[in-house]
Amino acid sequence: MDGHGRTDGGDRFGTAAAILVAALSAAAAVFILHRVAAGSGMALAAFPFITTLVLVCGAPASAPAGTRAILGGHLICGVVALGGLALLPPSDVGTAVAVGLAVALMLATRCFHPPAGITPLIVAQFNPGWDFLIWPVLTGALAAAMLARALERLRAGRPQLPR
Repeated sequence: MDGHGRTDGGDRFGTAAAILVAALSAAAAVFILHRVAAGSGMALAAFPFITTLVLVCGAPASAPAGTRAILGGHLICGVVALGGLALLPPSDVGTAVAVGLAVALMLATRCFHPPAGITPLIVAQFNPGWDFLIWPVLTGALAAAMLARALERLRAGRPQLPR
């Protein structure tokens, strides 16, 4: 027994429960996102947020799953991608430069969020307007950040996921 009256089996049960919560949260969030994205006609735009949801469900306390990283990372990538598209026609080189610039800005502002890095590719493929920053970028980032914080609070004081 540990100092809290629990045996090793209790810790395993807590870890299993944390894994189940993460898996169910990810599945439910991705299902909802997929349905909303499919209805918008831009299902591919959901990709960065699906990977964000997997990250926040699996590691909600990690730095890339922080509110600043999620919101800042997605907004930086969206602005860089749309700004690049406004200045240059879509191209492989332009998309690569946009990703590189977005990574540099995310790192410089301490908003590093790897799933957001695919946004310039999505922008190059769809050529959306600036309202893309509201839907899906800001909306998706806010939803993912709220889910991350809720899962972090739910897990407070409970066994964590395996590292």
